[in-house]
Amino acid sequence: MAYELTRGDLDCVTPVDEAFGTERLLAPWEEIPEEFKRGNVYTDLASAIFYGNDLPKASMTFLDGFTDDGAPKALNRAVRAHLQSWAPKHEHKISGVGYLISKVCSLEMAESEG
Repeated sequence: MAYELTRGDLDCVTPVDEAFGTERLLAPWEEIPEEFKRGNVYTDLASAIFYGNDLPKASMTFLDGFTDDGAPKALNRAVRAHLQSWAPKHEHKISGVGYLISKVCSLEMAESEG
């Protein structure tokens, strides 16, 4: 079954999940596309959040079905809860959270200044 994510799925992540971690919405390793396993702007964002580094310079547009006012907070909670989890291997966690982000919004890298 292909990995799908709905707005309601984001709402199932609780503050307790955020505190202690969850794998609830993490796609199985086999269902994560190769471009997320190799790395892209979505995994760069997940990694920056995980390590507390500067976020990639990108614009974010929420996809259809995720455009309500509560979606950004729900996405933030889901991302942090999954990054907090101790269970999956680090590569699976970063790839899977990047993939999760891509199901909710589109990221476009800002043009370089210079």
